Amino acid sequence: MKFLVGTYTRNTSEGIYLVDEGKVSLHQKLFNPTYFTVQDGYLFTLAHGGIEIYQGETLIYEDHSEYSSPCHLFYEPSLEMIFTANYHAGQISTYKFDGTLTKKIQTMIYPTGSHAHQAYYDSASQTLFVCDLGLDTIFTYTIGQDLKLVPKKDLTLHKGVGPRHLVVSDKGFVYCLTEHSREIYVFNEKLDFVKKYKTLDKNFQGISGAAIRITENGKHLYVSNRGFDAITHFEVLEDGSLRQKRIYNTNGKHPRDFNISLDESHLVVGNMHSNNVAIFERNQETGALKFLKTINVPEPSCIVFTT
Repeated sequence: MKFLVGTYTRNTSEGIYLVDEGKVSLHQKLFNPTYFTVQDGYLFTLAHGGIEIYQGETLIYEDHSEYSSPCHLFYEPSLEMIFTANYHAGQISTYKFDGTLTKKIQTMIYPTGSHAHQAYYDSASQTLFVCDLGLDTIFTYTIGQDLKLVPKKDLTLHKGVGPRHLVVSDKGFVYCLTEHSREIYVFNEKLDFVKKYKTLDKNFQGISGAAIRITENGKHLYVSNRGFDAITHFEVLEDGSLRQKRIYNTNGKHPRDFNISLDESHLVVGNMHSNNVAIFERNQETGALKFLKTINVPEPSCIVFTT
């Protein structure tokens, strides 16, 4: 099992690290590669305060034109498009990926107070979802023939909850994790609100929601809780509703991101403030986790599994 770890480089970190069978090595030296994805031999990353694309170790495209760095990046291979969300600027940008000829298509600036935190494209519904933590709204779009965004429907959450990240199940249910209220908002395939669920029964200052993942079969959903430093596991029922199963200590501080291995046999958590990743074995039938070990990696902020 091997995976890549994106990091902040505020202290001792030097970039993206490779963890291969427990051994840690510097994969690519970069400044603040806080979020990234790997597709078809290309590395799409946020680094040096903007977006950068590498083929191997060769930089083939970069855009540092935004006054602050985006916080989230998503690449959709079926469209050959890249989407970025910029928390501090309150905007999203779209790109047409074409190797060295990659170009920016559009920047959409949201109203004052916006903190766009995630841009996520669901290929099944052909919908782009944007979680705006500041406006308590999930904006949705389709992609026009000119690759411009066409507004679809705005999903308004309760004031102050802070939608951070979402996932979409194979049945079309949307599960959005809120940062401030630590809830999962559920919307059906018609994007109608269904119900919301608490990720924890704890209620003290300093806890915030961070990352959310769902299994390929759509039967198990996991979220990370910073401050309480735990992963909450939910079973997804046939009607799309959630049943909380168990809460697991992440064996570290500030679980900013986590991910499920490609064969879904393991789950790895990046504990940013304790400079480690925690590895869990995952029961593929029940979804239950079993803690195995921690490995020291500085300032982890993004976990990506590779072949």
